[in-house]
Amino acid sequence: SRRDDLLLAGGVLLVLLFAGSTLMYYAEHEAQPRVFASIPDTLWWGVVTLTTVGYGDMYPVTAAGRVVAA
Repeated sequence: SRRDDLLLAGGVLLVLLFAGSTLMYYAEHEAQPRVFASIPDTLWWGVVTLTTVGYGDMYPVTAAGRVVAA
């Protein structure tokens, strides 16, 4: 009975994850071109950040990147 709610929440989460990762890419790519090399690489940062405490290999160093991460 709650399947539609669960699917909607999952869809919203995916959209926010993609949007946040895209914003993070544009905020951090110039400062860290090797770390945030592409939007899919930055999407990996988003998944790791949301599901764990992060590996420590990717983290924002610019003020804009820290705002996006927060």
